[in-house]
This record gives sequence, C-alpha cells and structure tokens, in this order.
Amino acid sequence: MNITRHPENTVSWIDLGTPDMATTTAFYSELFGWTVAQPDSNGYRLCTLRGHLVAALGPAEDAGAPYWTTNVTVPDIRATTTRFTNLGAQIIVAPTPVGTLGYASVTIDPIGAPLSLWQPGTHDGMQLMHEPGSFARISLLTDHSAEAAAFYRPALHWDSNAQHTEFRLPDGSIATTGRPPGKPTAQRSLWLVSFVGNGPAADAKRARRLGATEVRRTADGDVVMRDPTGALFGLTQYVR
Repeated sequence: MNITRHPENTVSWIDLGTPDMATTTAFYSELFGWTVAQPDSNGYRLCTLRGHLVAALGPAEDAGAPYWTTNVTVPDIRATTTRFTNLGAQIIVAPTPVGTLGYASVTIDPIGAPLSLWQPGTHDGMQLMHEPGSFARISLLTDHSAEAAAFYRPALHWDSNAQHTEFRLPDGSIATTGRPPGKPTAQRSLWLVSFVGNGPAADAKRARRLGATEVRRTADGDVVMRDPTGALFGLTQYVR
C-alpha cells in the first residue's frame, strides 16, 4: 500500500541503530530486497523498496542491544513531549529540528519502552507499508500491559481492550501486546517492529540462513527473530 500521508498519532517511520552497518545492510537487503542508499553526513542510510521509502539504518548511539525504533507522527511535538512528561515518561532527546525534514524527540515510556516522536516537515515517513518487505505493525513486548494502556490512552489517544492485549491506533490499525523473550527484568519492555513476509516460516528459514536466530513463533504463525547484530524483529503475513 502506497502512503502519501500518515494520520496523527500513528506509526510513520522506523529505523534501526546498528553496531555493524555492513552486516545489517547486507542482511536486510538480501532478506527484503531493500536498496540501501549511501550514508548522509551522520551515517544515516535510507532504505527503499521498488523506489519507495520503507525504513532507515544508522549507527548505534548507545552501547545497549540494538533495536528497531518506532516513530509516531504527532501534530505538535512540544505539546506531546510535555504531555508525555506529565504522564511519567522520560524525554531522552528534547524536540530537535532535523533540517527541513521535521522535528524529532526520543522518549522512554513509563514501562521502559523507547518510542520516538516525529513532527513532519518535508519528510512524512514511510511511503510503502503492508506489502512484502515493508512495515506491517508494532507489538509491545512487556509484562506491564495495564500500565502501558493507562499511559498511551491519554498520551496518544490509543484505546485498548479490557484485557490490555491490543491497542487500536487512530488509523484503525491494531498493536498487540505480549510477553518479552527471556527472564523477567524491571526494564525490558520494547516495541517490536514486524514486517510483512511472503510466508513467515519460509522467510524465517531464509533469515536464519542469512545469520539471524529464531526467538519464538506465535499461535497464528508469526515469527520473532534476532538479526545478526541482535536486534529483534517480527515476520508476519497478517496486517491488523
């Protein structure tokens, strides 16, 4: 599905900070057929599929495990970061202009999951979604889904069901919640980015051949993987 505009308070962009750009570029290019551009002055590389923007890769900015970053479009990034702060989130990077592209902010929600905010200028975000090799959805990996629902409802107007197993975003898309892999820790919540595959089982086999490891499979056939540098990502045939 081609995208020209992302509604407010929905996922508009994804990027990955990696400690090994060569390995990461080779992996996602081979797995999804992406074309990865030459880096800009900050080492940031735009990724396209059939000429449409789908993601970006950049150098890791911290020593922790790499992860795909979820960016949510907001109409007023300063007002949103103030609301986030009042609701208990941490602001890691205050709203910052990115040339004429827009304004960015990096937050950690009250349950420890990183989430970035984006107020678009000339860059609106992904131009292709919900097709093989492109963004499918996000899922919150956490042991604290009730606390997450209490935050995201007023913070971004995301409604949740009574069991706090699903969020409904303003564009009608669904973000599920689930247990994180590994043993429980206080700060292990993470937004998992999933990509559409031609067939998750076959794609997972291909990803393993390219150096990824399989973490788990869900009842409906989705697969959670770690790429060769350790970043979690999902493979699915279903777009909710």
